[in-house]
Amino acid sequence: MLTYHFEDNIPLFRCSLCGKCEGFIESKSFINKNRGCCWYYPKYTLMDIKNILSMGREDFIKGLKTLENVYISSFYLEVRGYFDEYGFNNMNIDEDIDFDKKLFFRLCPFWQENGCKIDYRLRPHPCNLYLCREVIELCKQGYSEFSKERKDYFSYINYFNELLKRELIENNLDLLKDFEATLEFIKKYEVPKFEPRQIKDLILTNEAS
Repeated sequence: MLTYHFEDNIPLFRCSLCGKCEGFIESKSFINKNRGCCWYYPKYTLMDIKNILSMGREDFIKGLKTLENVYISSFYLEVRGYFDEYGFNNMNIDEDIDFDKKLFFRLCPFWQENGCKIDYRLRPHPCNLYLCREVIELCKQGYSEFSKERKDYFSYINYFNELLKRELIENNLDLLKDFEATLEFIKKYEVPKFEPRQIKDLILTNEAS
């Protein structure tokens, strides 16, 4: 089953196969962890930060700043997880792969055995809207509405993220120069809410058989 949930201006695709599929990227791991798609290092854009601040969770963003594994850029925060550098440098992967093989040796810092340890509203938007290739194939034609919603939300985030970035530059602010003042500016900056689609739950083809 694939469902769509939207709350606090944040969308979420929920898939009943999450962590159970046999997708090559999701299931193949060389760190002895069944981590699914959680090889991504969460990157919080200005709009991700804006959504979290709008929920009243300034404490979460400020908490990230105190962590040693958080990279602070002028206009985003990246939480870096585990990377098996030794394993990567000595890997023996025979498959002809056209993407970065490092993902097989990476682990999200928010990963835990029964799923993500933080609330979905505290995740960057790519985490909530990711669907692996296997699930997309099982969706068949029903995937089109989910695909449109994901593209629209990404466009929404990218557009207002760029506007917010320009406003910060004009006001001589960024997360490196003055973290507190930048959060306060982001908090007060007005952004129209995303208007979500009404998408019906989708039974995946392997569940219907």
